Amino acid sequence: MSREGKEKLLNNRVENIGGVWTDFGTLISKFTKISRINARKAQLTLPQAWALQVISVRKGISPKEISSYSGTTLPSITDLLDGLTALKYIYRARSDKDRRKVEISISENGKERLLKFQKMQQSMTEQLYKSLDTENMSAFSRIVSTMVKALDNLEKMDSE
Repeated sequence: MSREGKEKLLNNRVENIGGVWTDFGTLISKFTKISRINARKAQLTLPQAWALQVISVRKGISPKEISSYSGTTLPSITDLLDGLTALKYIYRARSDKDRRKVEISISENGKERLLKFQKMQQSMTEQLYKSLDTENMSAFSRIVSTMVKALDNLEKMDSE
């Protein structure tokens, strides 16, 4: 561990938590900026790329489920889906089981756009991976996983 790393850690507590959160915010900001550039190159917005990813994984997902999953309001998701429908990147269909429900599926055009975006994101991820040794990559993976679980728990507590 570097001298700087030792100065930041004191009895398993972070001495300069503000600096850590600033670094974390910068990491997210830079990752988001590059992701926006990649989305634009794939002729998508970042929200469109995200929505196509969710729709491609969860076939027949409803707008309400997308809204819940993203934490975005249903009217905002509806606007996003309207745009994706106009571009012919998704299909909307009534559920066979419940005619009141709408199910969203990705089209071939949507799959092509999403694949283009995913390839660029994969390239970025590979470049990041190359900059970390195995030990740091494992530590980063554990930390991110732990943070996601902690945030899930906070979210559950806040919603009660």
